[in-house]
Amino acid sequence: MKHGRLCAIAHNFADSMASGLGFVVGYCQTEVFEEAAASPGGVIEIDFLRGNVVRGCPSHQLENAAATFAGAFPTFCKKNRAEVTDFESFLAAFDARGGRCRAMLTVVDRNGRRSVTEYDGVPLKRLRVLDTLGRIRRKTRQIEKAGQ
Repeated sequence: MKHGRLCAIAHNFADSMASGLGFVVGYCQTEVFEEAAASPGGVIEIDFLRGNVVRGCPSHQLENAAATFAGAFPTFCKKNRAEVTDFESFLAAFDARGGRCRAMLTVVDRNGRRSVTEYDGVPLKRLRVLDTLGRIRRKTRQIEKAGQ
């Protein structure tokens, strides 16, 4: 599976939690950005493969939602013609510092290729920056190849 396709799958899955509705698991209401704002440091990071919160102080409802999402991830992957084993790691850091809703998704594929992509707002959209010619472009994904 191409790394970019895995990143797209991860984006769609994390966006479902960020929206607060969680339709990828049926229906699971979450307020991840509100909880991130109340958490020390303003960030809640979720490991979607293991179904737990690895950073921040979540409510019991968000902890349960993380586990529910992790349980639904293999089915979501199959619907998108991927396997959960294509992912070595899939982390989403939801950041509510400064009153903004941002998310940083980290995807590591089975070959060790790692990328970090930043998103802004709800729904999650790639950040936009000015290039050297003053044009608005999507911010590029930071990618590290295996062994670097």
